Amino acid sequence: MKLPQQMVAIHRSLDAAGVPHAFGGALALAWCTRRARGTIDLDLNLFVEPGRAIEVLSAMPSGVAWTDDSLGAIAREGQARLWWDTTPIDVFFATTDFHHEVAERIRREPFAGDHLPFLSCRDLAVFKAFFGRTRDWADLEEMAAAGTLDVPVVLGVLVDHLGGHDHRVDRLRSLGHAS
Repeated sequence: MKLPQQMVAIHRSLDAAGVPHAFGGALALAWCTRRARGTIDLDLNLFVEPGRAIEVLSAMPSGVAWTDDSLGAIAREGQARLWWDTTPIDVFFATTDFHHEVAERIRREPFAGDHLPFLSCRDLAVFKAFFGRTRDWADLEEMAAAGTLDVPVVLGVLVDHLGGHDHRVDRLRSLGHAS
């Protein structure tokens, strides 16, 4: 099964089980930049607490593999990498109030014959700034160029969670000055 069909199957399974969710990462980025970037993995935000992991993972399509180690990682860190054949699926559970706020701003977009939930551009930008990897900053620059990076809003969230002197706050400020 190809990535788009896997996404639709995951969405339909979680939707049928009443699990609020949204896709993030490169797939959400495509809606924010109107330009697709190649990816081989799925980032899946699950807007429920890690304590519901068994219920949520049991609702996933039968091809999605998870283990006791996956459950342990979710309990400790709120996230884990699962696999569906050769497709990595990074799941992120709600570990803060911010995650529940994000759920209120998801956007549904047409994808592979369905309407799938994706992170909003502002929330995707917050998560990318938090992760702070080289590719995340490149993605944030792409969002700035596309006019979908709301630097003041994202800065506000970062400062609330990280304080005003974190290096990611400074780097995001510099993106705001460059646009």
